[in-house]
Amino acid sequence: MKTLYTLFAILFASTLSAQTPSGIEAAEYDPSGERWFVSCGSSTLLSTSDMGDSWDFFGSANASYGMEVMNGALFVIHSNQVYAYDLNTAELLGSESIIGAGFLNGMGNDGNGTLIISDFSTGRIIKIDASDPENMSSSTLVGNTGSTPNGIVVDVANGRAVVVNWGGNSDILAVDIESGAVTTLVNGSGLGNCDGIDMDSEGNYYISSWSPSRITKYNSDFTESEIAVNSGLSSPADISFDEVNNILGVANSGSNQVTFHHFSGANTQNINLQEDLEVELSGNEFIFNISLGDSFTFTAYSLEGKLLDVASVSLPAGKSSVLLDRLPEGFSKAALVHISRDSDTGNSAVKIFKLGLRQL
Repeated sequence: MKTLYTLFAILFASTLSAQTPSGIEAAEYDPSGERWFVSCGSSTLLSTSDMGDSWDFFGSANASYGMEVMNGALFVIHSNQVYAYDLNTAELLGSESIIGAGFLNGMGNDGNGTLIISDFSTGRIIKIDASDPENMSSSTLVGNTGSTPNGIVVDVANGRAVVVNWGGNSDILAVDIESGAVTTLVNGSGLGNCDGIDMDSEGNYYISSWSPSRITKYNSDFTESEIAVNSGLSSPADISFDEVNNILGVANSGSNQVTFHHFSGANTQNINLQEDLEVELSGNEFIFNISLGDSFTFTAYSLEGKLLDVASVSLPAGKSSVLLDRLPEGFSKAALVHISRDSDTGNSAVKIFKLGLRQL
């Protein structure tokens, strides 16, 4: 029992001191550093090299929306401007203000110094020459798409930017990155509020949508589609694909969590199982909604962090509840309750509740 106490004391301390993503909107993979970035709104952006087990600051850089890694730099949208940071040092290299910008949102790159950016509120598509991050220059590629453009990915082989749009039954557009000519790839996708888009190494496209909440996969010419991920998502925003390891990172703006999904042939594996730990506190009742049955560890702490009690509860798949007053006596004095999935030892998924106050 002494070992158990020590373990949970360490867990409590590390939980409070660790950086946690908040206000997230975009995920971006850095292949050279083998890490993922996540934008955190007004807070400093974070990076992880262990699939979200831990997060670290990336210098003092900020990002509120789209991000792209290109030519040794991380380009980000923050406060309606574009900033470039050195990938090795996190040093600010330069910035670019977009004249007449309304709401800069999505961003893609051609790997050769060009950024393509969507202006959500004006319908514009903007092109930035970022070959020299210290001296970037911008121009309007499309004056108005006639839509509400959101996520963008640059399809280098076909010389186009593929744009997904906000709104119901939204279209998927292609923009010639030289002429700015706009064509419709999918007229009425059946997806509502599309947010992010990226490609894998075989030229397939992955699109996040809020309605339904899922990731849809299209083939290279958009003639075929399939559901790639339809669980564990919450208002999935911008996404990024690690082409080497076939892993899709999804910034879930509804849960402030980045989920990682590995694709192998026809199979999809959700690497970090935190997305399946859906539990909320209603009165004195913990309500679970899980797709897989499992055992869960409940841990009670005092406000000072003292371990009060531990309980293990097995729950079936689906919706179920655990009453606080049915747990061991120590929980009646708890100020904090941690709930973790027993099978998730590699990812340490933990939900933290402040009793009588609010969920962290």
